[in-house]
Amino acid sequence: MKKLILALLAVASVGTANAQKNTFLTYGNAGVMWDKTDNGNLVGSTENTTWNITPGVGYQFNNHLTVGVQGGYGQNKTINNTVGAPSIQNTMNNREWQLGAFFRYTQPLGGIFSMWTQLDLSYLSGKWSSEVITYGPATTVANSSDMYNGFQGSITPAIALAVHKGWALNFGIGGLAYRTTSYDKAPTVTNGFMVTFGQQFNVGVSRNIGCCMSKHRAHHEPGMEHRKMKKHDDDDDE
Repeated sequence: MKKLILALLAVASVGTANAQKNTFLTYGNAGVMWDKTDNGNLVGSTENTTWNITPGVGYQFNNHLTVGVQGGYGQNKTINNTVGAPSIQNTMNNREWQLGAFFRYTQPLGGIFSMWTQLDLSYLSGKWSSEVITYGPATTVANSSDMYNGFQGSITPAIALAVHKGWALNFGIGGLAYRTTSYDKAPTVTNGFMVTFGQQFNVGVSRNIGCCMSKHRAHHEPGMEHRKMKKHDDDDDE
């Protein structure tokens, strides 16, 4: 039975808590997952390691809509160990990067809470490789690899809790994605949906860049300096 030892070790982001017009959004997420499955003494084991980083930067056109550029890089490595005569170790490695646009819609829920939903549209490219080692009287090693590229679209909702001066905590429980890829060697096209609602739990820290400056400017209305000067002139006449 698969046992999850560590899921999402670290997730950190710098972004927006309550979207405000004419401000900027920058964010970055990082995560790592490792798990190992013991298939029994007569079968072997499976070990899986996954990590990724996903930065982004955008502009908030109004109090709800943010548009920007996002990307990411990650790796997934799986090692299958099969016992027997002979024993076999199969290591599969996949590295991938993504680059595209994102659209985020933020809706205040009242008080310090708000909800945002982000749509990511990404071009992706990666390399898949495999190494099979067969242990026996004569140990053999077989290697293979392939390149691929494609497209991915995903929708991710989250809840933001405002903390202090533009800082907030963000909580998510997965999302929905569609992915299509084309491999070079096999000419093979794969596509399908990925649903992770309830299967992931993400926690992030976010900040609205420029919100404090906007609040400060709000106390200085146009013409205020003129009214102050006029008041001084009246005092001199007295």
